[in-house]
Amino acid sequence: MKIKRTTWKIIITVGVAAVVVAVALVLLLNRFGEKEATVTAQTFTVERGDVKNSLVVYGTVQPKQEYTFTFDGDRIDEMLVSVGARVTEGQALVKLDPSQQELALLQAERALAEAKAGGARADVKEKDVALKIAQANYDNATLKAPFAGVVTEINQATESSGSWSLLLIDTSELYLEVQIDQLDAPSVAAGQSATATIEPLPDKTWDVKITEVAGMAEEVGNSTVVVATTSFPYSDPLVLVGYTVEMEITTASATDVLLAPISCLTETPRGWIVTKVVNGQATPQVVMVGVKSDTYAEITSGLKEGDVLQSVAKSATGSATTQQNSGFPGGDMPIGGFGGGPGMP
Repeated sequence: MKIKRTTWKIIITVGVAAVVVAVALVLLLNRFGEKEATVTAQTFTVERGDVKNSLVVYGTVQPKQEYTFTFDGDRIDEMLVSVGARVTEGQALVKLDPSQQELALLQAERALAEAKAGGARADVKEKDVALKIAQANYDNATLKAPFAGVVTEINQATESSGSWSLLLIDTSELYLEVQIDQLDAPSVAAGQSATATIEPLPDKTWDVKITEVAGMAEEVGNSTVVVATTSFPYSDPLVLVGYTVEMEITTASATDVLLAPISCLTETPRGWIVTKVVNGQATPQVVMVGVKSDTYAEITSGLKEGDVLQSVAKSATGSATTQQNSGFPGGDMPIGGFGGGPGMP
């Protein structure tokens, strides 16, 4: 079938129109893309101030000391205290049936008397030691508090254990024990300052100091941690042993130093770099960094007070934009700053 010339003309016209539309669409998309990639950067002035690096960890309130008594439930003659009782040093807690201990004591006394009558010095010494042991066992038939404290637990015998137990804790001094992940442990040391918040008392904070860091790590669940201890030099009856503690430890700090926002810094294989604005031009500058927080870093060299820096600038896709600049080591430099590269705080 032969197509008429008029038909071919229509097809060609439609084809040309389609190409024009396609080109226009591409140009429109490119323009839109350029708009999306427009970079805006904030500027910051280098100023002096204070900065600190801190670590948040968790733990519990601990007593000065504790002691657990274990005894045969069948021997209980009288329970003299209950859970929550405050006792003094030497106060009787539990009276046990002393029948067996009394019999052993009488036998030891008689044996010593017989040994003295026989006149053998070695035998007398042996029987004298046996008598002292029997006397101690008889005296221990009454369990007494080794220190002033609070009775916190009285556990009766179970199928797995035929013994009773009583836990006494000394609350004359309190301590805070926190668990530090093994990766953070090297940054924690005795003498560092910390701020503690006790979970049931969220409106209060206490200033404390790290007094001891354990000399070995231990496994807790799926983590390996190091235990750190702080003193708690406060007398507050609302603070109870066992309460959960959140603690912020200051691991490093610097006062009255030059500060730059973290958003203006990036770490490269050649060190830390910022983008400094000089006569309206973005200029790369290598700097030395000291103490870093989540928002600011101490600048120990490379900048002076009053210098203007550009922050990180990213495109709508989230990647930093670069431009060719022969003054930047390696050739490329981020416009308006740098993205968060490896090692960024």
